[in-house]
Amino acid sequence: MTGDKTTDGAADGATGPAPGELIGSGRSADVYALGEEWVVRRYRSARDTSQEAAVMRRVASYGYPLPAPHPGPFAVNEMVVRRIAGPTLAHSLMTGGTSAAEGAALLAGLLRRLHRVPAPEGAPAGHRLLHLDLHPENVLLSPTGPVVIDWESAAVGPPGLDWASSALILAEASLRLDVAALVELLLPEFLALAPPELGTYLTAARERREAIPGLTAEERALPGRAFALLPPL
Repeated sequence: MTGDKTTDGAADGATGPAPGELIGSGRSADVYALGEEWVVRRYRSARDTSQEAAVMRRVASYGYPLPAPHPGPFAVNEMVVRRIAGPTLAHSLMTGGTSAAEGAALLAGLLRRLHRVPAPEGAPAGHRLLHLDLHPENVLLSPTGPVVIDWESAAVGPPGLDWASSALILAEASLRLDVAALVELLLPEFLALAPPELGTYLTAARERREAIPGLTAEERALPGRAFALLPPL
């Protein structure tokens, strides 16, 4: 990030800040550096990021660790947040910097902490703000502690759905990446820390994953294969 006027961008679909180095790419968006201080998550569709930004600001107001959103304004399909230094939890697990038990405890702690944030007024009783995509690749290990990124899927719902979504994503990763340790070590540790209602919401989590737009046939079959791994564990 440069921290100069180019980070002010434009709103309502206008051209946003000129991106720098491409530092990440996912199914729906690309992430570019804006100097040393900021990054811009630029969606490839005309997706409105205002709701995502509102959720992030609400969660951050309760002290939850996430990248601070820039006040903008920016193009409607952009999200500009503070740049966070540090590896992902996934990288630390793969390189031995974090053990499976430590990684599972970190994920579980972040979920519990998030579910202590009150849901917006009018939400059904027992519902909370959910991340719904909380897994090791979406946790950065900054010098001051873990930071949760990628709030695109965030919604209000029962906390058990968040736990079930994370468990299913971990099982998917074990298949997609052929990383046996995720099933043999991290996933059982995570499930041991999860509340009983995780099992109640596994089917709903699977259906949500299968309904993600733009999946290939192989990708759409992955949640079902991952689901089959979970009951024995």
